[in-house]
Amino acid sequence: MKRKKYKVKVKLIFETAMDHEQTSMKRAEADVNRVLTDYLKGKKINILNLFDTPPHIIVKAEKYDR
Repeated sequence: MKRKKYKVKVKLIFETAMDHEQTSMKRAEADVNRVLTDYLKGKKINILNLFDTPPHIIVKAEKYDR
């Protein structure tokens, strides 16, 4: 049987809630986004430490013709 090549895309969706006080909703979202972005820029970071529950995993495979 001949083997076929597939390109598999994996999407991990993490959900968590953070309490934050700010003057507007957009500023609160920007603050939290900046904190998470700065945290994820670290080289030796385990992302699972940020979240209480495991991620929702979505996998999609498509045929790879090359």
